[in-house]
Order: sequence, then structure tokens, then C-alpha cells
Amino acid sequence: MHGEAERSANLDELTRALDLHMLRILVAINETGSVSAAARRLGFSQPAITQHLKRSEARLNIALVARTPRGMELTESGALLAHHTPRIDAAITAAASDLTAYLGLDRGSLRLTAFPAAVASIIAPLLSRLDREFPGIQVEFGEAEPEEALTAVADGRSDIALDYRYTNDHTIGASAHTSPEGLRSRFLLSENVLAIVPRTVAETLGSTASITALLPFTWIGGPATCTEQLVSVASAQGETPTLRHDVTKTDAALALVASGIGVSFLSELALAATALPAEVIAIELQPKLRRRIYATTIDGTADTPSIAVALRLLAMREVARKTSSDRAALPQHSQLQRARFSTPPFTHPVTLTERHDLRMRTSNTTLAKGARASTVAVAASALLLAGCASPGSSTGADGNIDTITVALPGSLSSLYVGAESGILNYYIASITQEGLVSLDADGALQPGLAESWEQPDDLTYVYELRDDAMFQDGTPVTADDVVFSLEQARDETSSPGLSYYLGGVDTVEKTGDSEVTVTLTAPDSAFAKNMSTGGAAFITSQKFWEENNGEVGTSSALLLGSGPYKVTEFVPDSHVNFERVDTWWGELPEVKNIEVKFIPDEGTRLLAAQSGDIDIAFNVPLAQSTQWEDLDSMRVDYVNDLSYVGVYFNTALAPFDDPKVREAFAHSVDRTTIVDKLLRGHGEVATAIATPESLASVYSADDARDLLASIPQYDFDLDAAAKALAASDHPDGFETDMLFPSTGPQLGSAAQSLAENLSKIGITLNVREVPIEEWLASLEPDSSYGVGLMWYFSTLGDPSEVSSYMLGEFNISNYGNPEVLSLFERVGAETDPAARIDLLIEAEVLQAEDIISVPLWWGQSATAFSKNIDMSNYSSFAFISSWPTMLSPAG
Repeated sequence: MHGEAERSANLDELTRALDLHMLRILVAINETGSVSAAARRLGFSQPAITQHLKRSEARLNIALVARTPRGMELTESGALLAHHTPRIDAAITAAASDLTAYLGLDRGSLRLTAFPAAVASIIAPLLSRLDREFPGIQVEFGEAEPEEALTAVADGRSDIALDYRYTNDHTIGASAHTSPEGLRSRFLLSENVLAIVPRTVAETLGSTASITALLPFTWIGGPATCTEQLVSVASAQGETPTLRHDVTKTDAALALVASGIGVSFLSELALAATALPAEVIAIELQPKLRRRIYATTIDGTADTPSIAVALRLLAMREVARKTSSDRAALPQHSQLQRARFSTPPFTHPVTLTERHDLRMRTSNTTLAKGARASTVAVAASALLLAGCASPGSSTGADGNIDTITVALPGSLSSLYVGAESGILNYYIASITQEGLVSLDADGALQPGLAESWEQPDDLTYVYELRDDAMFQDGTPVTADDVVFSLEQARDETSSPGLSYYLGGVDTVEKTGDSEVTVTLTAPDSAFAKNMSTGGAAFITSQKFWEENNGEVGTSSALLLGSGPYKVTEFVPDSHVNFERVDTWWGELPEVKNIEVKFIPDEGTRLLAAQSGDIDIAFNVPLAQSTQWEDLDSMRVDYVNDLSYVGVYFNTALAPFDDPKVREAFAHSVDRTTIVDKLLRGHGEVATAIATPESLASVYSADDARDLLASIPQYDFDLDAAAKALAASDHPDGFETDMLFPSTGPQLGSAAQSLAENLSKIGITLNVREVPIEEWLASLEPDSSYGVGLMWYFSTLGDPSEVSSYMLGEFNISNYGNPEVLSLFERVGAETDPAARIDLLIEAEVLQAEDIISVPLWWGQSATAFSKNIDMSNYSSFAFISSWPTMLSPAG
């Protein structure tokens, strides 16, 4: 008994010596390989981390870390503690989550201040959605010009200010947006300033106008316009425009222009909800003048749930929709939209330690982002075990599975892919919606809503709809519905996540009772797959869309499709439920009901699996793969996921307009160490943007890798990096920011590794974790970030899919090499697979020589399945079609 008592006392002493902060430090050191990198990740100074470690080691009387020639590594004792951290962190998250819900901390107040032009297009839709989906948040809003709005935030009178900063083609790279001390600004979007001229004047000017061409006219100014900024630009060029009148309303400026007394200058936001008079035309300026729009808060307040949810919705850029007649008066804004595949799944190790600085670095009740157990405002919806767990799948008397529970490693705010175009949105929308065609396990085209199709020429695709297709409300799918759905998908206002990918479509027409014809403006050999739900075709009912004013995919409107399951309930950032229907044209699936729970925290997902509460878990973190594999009730399947991760540069922004700076970065990337540390055998070092699997139509896996490896590479060499920087226009170094999405902490680890290497040559890289929406916004070519990380998941498997996005027209790098653009035009027209690949390799060689992108890795994803469930044809294309139809009881 004495020995047992002594053992109990020792255990109690060790228990009291442990603390969560120390455990998170161990995880951070294990994943970053150094104390300094761990400190940056956790947001503490290196001495503070070192002292905390020393105190912990003294309390425990054991060594937890050891220095090696390659950095810091955990001792066996340290590794043992790090192994237990996910479960400990998740349990504390659960307790904090329950306490948050109990105390009602998911409610709160929100004070917004914005400049007038943002009210109709940004603030009104935001307030509407907050009122609809987060009715517990009390919102106050007031108008103010940017300077006054920022002052209101700084003084504590407002929580979020919408402000803007001008930039033109000659100054776009001059400097990044800076915020007043103590404030933090987040890039949301950019917009053009347009010249508003009488129609008779436009006939002489053409589709664009220079400042010089507009000098003969009176310029109408005032706070409702952007005219004063144009006066400043003209003055810098030695010109003095005639400035008259002072208007405070957009309508007033338009009325004066319509009367013929002069011209004015308005932003796209100001025009978004305003119909132009028949006598007026809006034309683009050359060079362009743009405004970058920012959301600014007091630094550190974005963790407040009410503020966090507003910031997230703002970053989604849900702007007010215009009628087509209003839009027709404006020039087409061909700016690159957010990548449909860049809201990535969580395929790799998730960091359990504190996040960096994201547009909400920590978890919070509403947004459910990560495990921030250090605050009560942890994501309540991240933990769905208490009171919400299902008992797992069960087989009924009819041999069907009654219900399966799916753990989604992220949170969705919208079910409509066009509004929130992440890969997880594709997975979920594909349960209920269909395209004209579908993709099989090999990525080959198969019938969908169209039972047949043909391509009579290089520009024309004709689809014959099946006559037994019905929507889940029992109404038939018509050619009119298909035309309407595709028109909405290519409308950048209705579907910012899809429109870019249908930019080459000229017309979509009903050419028969059950026939739809799509005509392109130029040949595109990769277009056919875009008519699937792996592409941009999510067919819905025109009547349903119009009855809900286009606000589909919300908790009130849900989705209506023609697939085998209908949506029965959607709670943003919590869950979505589906029920099997008998309206589907295909064979009845063997699963009756599907519960999808949004569980961003990887520790929580593991606990749910250990408890038998989930049947399928997407994107198992590779750091936990062995723990998942050890579960008696689950199996883990791995597949190459056609994903690409790499560093890219915005060549329009200094200092990244300097090739030598880009070279210094390229030589500072230790790809081999990053891949070895992060992917743990489930992925590989990338030598190109295209993946080896995307070349499978022509090359074997080995031959594809050899071909891609022939593209110029930049080895990890800090001496070469230092020489390149010394030869640049910035030999003394500089400071810059790099964002990574909270959904991809492994990207953060890679960025921290790069930051540590760059620090050795004099460059300070500030790595900040941000919500996925803010990261998506940063991908805009007009954003204020000069270097970033791309995480792209190819759903179509076409060899040009990723590289055309990264390097083609309107690319995120503002890369304008005419030879490369010409190559991509030829790629679109080329029908021979081998010839297409040759052209793509030429383009990749040119970009590598110009150092526009630095490939990091090609990844794999892991999916956990209950051993009671089988899935046929599991592949990288599995979850972008009606994937529940491939599920069946095991055995």
C-alpha cells in the first residue's frame, strides 16, 4: 500500500507540473525544428519560450528538448508528451466550448463604420446576413469617410472600419497598406475607379480614356466622387483640370454628367447599386486607378466572436447584386476571381498550438477555427460531441445504411459553390447538385444531367438532357433551368467563385426542348470537364433561385438540386443534413441519411472517431495518421489529391518586381526538409506547378516526374540567396508579410521555415495565420501582398488547370510574359495531349527562369472510413460527384 501511495503522490506531482502552454511549445518545436520558429508560431518571444521550457524541465526533473546539428529536437520524454497533446488540447477545447455556449458568449454587439459608397454593396448585404444567421448579435452602423472611420476605431467608438487606399498602375508596388499604430487592416477587395462621361463624349473617346483626354471637360467633384484623387494624379503630371461643383450623392454626380455639363469619376462600389442614366456611360481609365478596400480593427480584437464573424463575412465579399441592365452599362471587370479550389481541405498536419495573427488568429464561438483553449471564446461549433453525436452507422432491415455521420475538417458559411468556392464546398454541394456531365474515378467524362453530348466544332458543345431528370421538389429539370444556372455561374456578381472559369463562354442557349448549346469565344480543349460539379456546373431550378432572390446556399434557402439527396438543414459553421430522395434518375443509394458535422479541430475529430461517433472523416491530418490507423473501428485510405503548394510573387509590387529578390527567396526555400517534416511520406517535393498525375494521359508516373524535374530548379542555398539579395535593388534587406489560411497550418509551418532562413540573409518575413476568407482575398492580383502561398486542389486533373490559373491571363502574379500568354492560348486550342503538355512545359520553363512561382510540394490526402462502410472507386476524383452513391455496408 505504501508503494501505491508513493506512486499516486508522484503521479499527482507530475500532473501538477504539466501545463497546456508547455505542451503546445513541445508540439511547435517538434514541427518547426527550432525554439525561435516555435516562438514565432506561438506569438511569444524566444527568451520567454526558453524560460518556460527550463521551468518545466526543472519541475519535471527531465530533459524535454535537445540541441542537434540540425536544430532542436524533442527527447523521448518530450515526444511522449507531445503525442498526448492533441487529446489534452481537444478536451480543454471541449470544456471551453461548452462553457462558451452555457454563458451565451456567442452573442454580442458589433459597431460598424464605413464610407458611403460601401453601404449598398457591402454593408447592406452584411447586415442582412448577420440579422438572418446571427440574430443574437446587436449591430450598430454609421457612415463616415475613411479617416473619420479609422479614428472611431482607434478611439473605441467602433469595432470595424471600412476604409480604402488609392493606387494606380504606376504606383501599385510603391508601398503596402499601413495602419495607424494599434490598428490592424485586412485586405478585402479592390475596385476600379471609372470615368463617368456623357454618351456623346464616350463615342469620341472609345472604351477607355486617359486623364489627358478628359482635361478639356469640366470635372465634377465632391465627397461622393473620386474626382479629387484624379486631380492629384493630374497635378503630379503637371496638369490642372477644371474642377467645379461639389456633390455628396452619387445620383447627383450622375445627374450632372447626364445633363452634359462635365465628367466625373466614381468607384465601382458607388455604381454597384445605382442605375446609370441612359445619357451616361462608365468607361475605364488608362492607366487604371484602383482603390483597395480594407477592414480595420483594433489589433487583437478580432477574436471577439461578433467581430470575427463580421470580418469573415466581409472577406467573402458578398456584395449586393445588380440587375443585368445596370451592369450592361459598365465595362466588364475581368479581374481574376478567387480560385475555386483554394479553400483547401486539411490534408496535412494541423498545428495544435496557438495560431499566429490571422484575421482571427484564434478560435472563436462563431467561426470554429482551431484549438484556442487559452480563451473561453473557443469555437463552440468545432466541438460537436456533447449532445450532438450520432451513434454511428447502422444497417436497417432492408440492408440499407440508416445514417452516416461525416466529419468535415472545416466550417462552411454557404452551401453554394459560387459564393464560397472551396474544395470542401465542392464535396458537400456534390451530394445534392449535379452537372451536365460527371467524372469517374479516373477523371473521365460520364453522363450527368445530360445523357449525351457532342462537339460539332472547336467552339460548340451540345448537350441533350435526360428526360427523367427531376429536382428534389419534384419539378422537372428543363433546358431553361440549365441555361439559367450556367448564366448565374458565369456572372461574377452572383458567382464570384465560378465566373472566372467560364470566362471563355460566349453564349449559353436553349436550342431544343431538351437541348442546351454552349459556345466558346476561343477553342479550349479542357472545357468539357467544366460542365461537371468538379468544374462550374451546379444546376438548380430557376424558380427556386428567383424565389430566394439568389440568396441560395443559406440556412433559410438551402440548395435545390437534382441529385440523390436533398438538404434538410444547414447551420453555418455547425452542420448540414441530407435525406435520400426518390426523385433521382439514378439507382437508389444505400445510405438513407447523411449528417455532416463541421469539426475544424483535428483533436476533436480524433476524439469523435475514438468514441465511434463518426463514419467518415475527410482529410485526416498526417501528423495523426498513425493514431487514426490504430483505431479498431476505422481504416485510413490515402490517395494523391492532385494538390499543389508553392510560393508565388506579385511582380507588380516592390520589392518583388526585382528578379534578384525573387531569386533570393527561391534559394531560401528548403523544400526537402519541409516535405520530410510535414508530409511524412504522404507527398513529395514538387519540381513544377503541374502534378505528375495530371500528365498521366501521355506519360508514366516515372517519366512524368523526370520531365517535370527538367524544369529549372533553385536549390536550397543560403549563400546563393545572400548573393542574389546583394545584387538586387534591396541589398540591405526589407520586411514583408506572408499569409497562410487557418485551414492549412502546415502551410504556416512551411512559411515559418522560410522566414527563419530569410532572417539569416537580412529579410524579415512576418508570417500571419488568417481565416480562409482573408487568405482568399489576398490572392487577388490587386491585393497588397507581394509574396504568398498557393494551395490549389485540382478537381479536373487537366495538366493545364493549375498552371493556367497561376500563369495565364489575369494571373495572381501580374505576370505578363507575352510568350507565356501565347503558349496558354495555344494550349487551349491544342487537342493532342502530348503537344499540349509540351506547350505547358515550355511555359513552366519560362516562369521558372523568371522566378514567378517556387513549387514546394505535391500532396496526398487521407480519408478515414468506418470499417462498417465500403466505398467503391475511391480516388482523387471521388468526392466531386454524387459520392454517397458509392457507399455500401461492408462485407
